Parts: sequence; structure tokens; C-alpha cells
Amino acid sequence: MHNKRIKILHTIRQGSFGGGETYLYNLVTRLDKQVFEPLVLSFTEGAMVDKLRQAGIRTFVIPTLKPFNIFIYRQVLQLLKNEQIDLVHMHGTRAATNTLIPALWNGTKTIYTVHGWSFHTGNKPLITRGRIMAERFITSQTSQVVCGSQADLQQGLQYCPGGKYTLFYNSIDTHYFDPALPVTDLCREFGFTQTDVVITFMARLTAQKDPLTFIKAIPRVKNQFPQAKFLMIGEGELKNECIQLAQILAVSDVLTFSEFRSDVKKILQLTDVFVLPSLWEVIPLGLLEAMSMEKACIATAISGTTEAITDGENGLLIDIQSPDQLADKMIQLLSDELLRRNLGKNARVKVIRQFDIRTLVEKNKELYLQLATP
Repeated sequence: MHNKRIKILHTIRQGSFGGGETYLYNLVTRLDKQVFEPLVLSFTEGAMVDKLRQAGIRTFVIPTLKPFNIFIYRQVLQLLKNEQIDLVHMHGTRAATNTLIPALWNGTKTIYTVHGWSFHTGNKPLITRGRIMAERFITSQTSQVVCGSQADLQQGLQYCPGGKYTLFYNSIDTHYFDPALPVTDLCREFGFTQTDVVITFMARLTAQKDPLTFIKAIPRVKNQFPQAKFLMIGEGELKNECIQLAQILAVSDVLTFSEFRSDVKKILQLTDVFVLPSLWEVIPLGLLEAMSMEKACIATAISGTTEAITDGENGLLIDIQSPDQLADKMIQLLSDELLRRNLGKNARVKVIRQFDIRTLVEKNKELYLQLATP
């Protein structure tokens, strides 16, 4: 055994918060600091970097937006040497392309946590082939590959069979996301009344999350339920298009846009129905947080998401890019408060049983000890 703390460098593509960044933050802030010394390397500044530093986690930034950026490899290598890093834990493809080769040069063991394969749907065939080749290289050269969903694990075995795989489910803090704990009521801030029923979309406004389908589903619901209010929390390249579509469909009076917020729990507290119409996912942390808060959730029947939601039991599933189906499900939930409550209660049970952060931290801890022990 080590008589000194095990130094682990966690690497991530960006310093702003997203799914992978939340995962990293939750993990490094919960590790036993008597056994481990986690450090973080990000390739951009951002709110996550700031929050990590406030939490006392030593965090470095080597700026780059490019994958396989050979011009920063020497800096990464120098960091590994200066800090005498025992393990490198790479979160996501971009982190891996920029830190795996320096780690190999240094003879440092690596862990690659796949926060969604880079060869997901929606790419041109040539790009997909190139990304599969990149993932094959990373997985074959990494000491351990960690997948966050059964679906990602199966894809890895299919497309990149040279890796050594294990499954640690994407997880959240179910003690923090507990509906029994009181939080500040935000209804007044958004202009909602106690009789309003709030339907929330909270995710990046990007093609992957398909926010336009959410907006297209609103008119029918608005016509049938005047008390329905819609909330879109997030930023992204589709934001202007979303605002314009809301104006075209004449739903701006019931749809409130808000930038990304850190008080996710408070937003979920005032939410009655949570909607996530993504085109692809691992197991989305935002969905798990809503489920943990006992919210009735509607999501797309895609790989990963279906590992969290069983249709009709702890949430409702729809086909991708199906605004009519989404409208039907929203109307169904608005018509049946008992169904909303039952789906929400079952959702929390599922998350506590399968997707709790404590299990994730324990599994990573065991992996670190296994790889760091000679």
C-alpha cells in the first residue's frame, strides 16, 4: 500500500458545467482526501474551474479547443512530472486525445470515462469513421475504460473491442436532490402563481437536446390547459432559433426563457413535469436529478435514457422528434395529478437504487487503489 496520498490528475475538455463536468466535480469533491489527492486539468476556464478552486481542489488550465493538439503535449507531460502524478483519469474524448499520449510518454496509468462516444448519431459517415478510429486508439491504450450506461458499454465492445471495460452508472447525489428538504420558492421570480402547472426543459440548447421539439409541442397543451406554464433553462447555439419559434407559434406568453442557473434543485422544486427530448444520451444527469426530486418525467426512448425510465412505471417515453407525442404525454400528465405523483415516487426509488453518487465514488476509489498499487 501507499504511505503517501495517491495523486490523480482528472482531465476534462472544458471549464464550464455540463454533464461530464458535473460528474467530475461530484467525484473529486467526494474522494477521501486522506487517501487521494485529486487535481484537475481543464482545457478552458469556466464556472466549474472556479467552483473546484473554491472547494480547495488544485486546478490547472492549458487552453485549447482542439483534439489531438500535439502542441500542448509537452505542457501536459511537464505537469505530470512536476506533480508526480500516479494516475490520470480522463473524462470524455477531448480530454483523452489531449492527455493520453503525454501519459503514455510518462509511463502513467490511465482511466478513460466515456461521457458518450464521439461517434454518436448525427455525424457524416467520414467523420464517424474517423472518430471510431480515434476511440479505438484511446480505448486500446488506456489501462481501464469506464462506461456510464449499459448501452455505451455494448457500443464500446462492438466498435472498440480492444479496450478493458467496466460499467459505473452515471450517478447523482440523491441526498441533495431530495424533495423532502425545503428550498426557496422561485414561483414569484418567474411570475408563476400557485395554480400554475410548470413544465420544464433544462439542458443545453443544442441539436442533441432537441429543444425545438419541446416548443413545437406547446401550442396544443396551451390551448387545452391555460394554467400550463413552460420554462426553458439553458444556453446554446439554438437559443435564438428557439425564441423565434416561440414567437411564430404564439407561445411566448406562456414560455419563459432563462440562462443556465446553478440553483437546479430550486428549479426542479417548482417543476411539475420535466421534459428531455434528446436525440442521444449516456444516462442524462439532469434527468436523474429530476427523477430524484420525484418529478414526472417525459423523455425520448433512446439508449441510455431507457436504462433509467421504464415507460408508464417511473416516467413516460416518446419517439425522437415527435412533438405530437410529446404534447399527448404532457396533456396526459396535466390531466392526471395522481399519475404524476406515482411516476415521481417510483422515479426516486429507481435513482436511489441504481444511480446514487456514493456507489459511483466507491467504485472509482476501488479502481484507483487497484491501478495505483504496484
